Amino acid sequence: MYTPVVDTDIEFSDYQPTFETLQARVDIAFAALAELETNVFVSDDDMTTARSVFMGTQNATDLDLSSPGTVVHLKAILSEYDTKVVESAVQLRTYITNKLLLESAHSDPRIRIKALELLGKISDVGLFTEKAEITLRHRPTEELEQMLRERLSKVIEGEHMTMPSSPIRRNETIDDVFATPAQ
Repeated sequence: MYTPVVDTDIEFSDYQPTFETLQARVDIAFAALAELETNVFVSDDDMTTARSVFMGTQNATDLDLSSPGTVVHLKAILSEYDTKVVESAVQLRTYITNKLLLESAHSDPRIRIKALELLGKISDVGLFTEKAEITLRHRPTEELEQMLRERLSKVIEGEHMTMPSSPIRRNETIDDVFATPAQ
């Protein structure tokens, strides 16, 4: 059996692996800058680096995140992006709701019904949400063991059990199926 030697058989990567997101790394670097309480000058190179990291054309290296200008500009870009995404989603939701309200007064009844249905499906309204109920009937272990023993004894004794010809109906247990005589 071969045992690898860590020092010679496994190559080391060129960079320190990180499992944090870009947002988390930028937040940490920005918090460190905030502790220093100094004014940061953002150069054109810092802006270019921050934009390329944000767009994904360049990976954020430790060197990039050690530049205060790059960190400040990248933090601003990420904050603005998060805000715009949230604002866009809220605006789109409001726009669609308003359009559906207008369509609910349409002269064609098919369009009115569809608009009202979609308005009812809005999560805040929740009028047409489908719900599924699952009922679990817990039985004690002793009861389940006894039922299993009875079934196994019937199989071992060679008793012939016929499958029901009708399909199993909803809310019907296996006991109910075998309790009814086969037709």
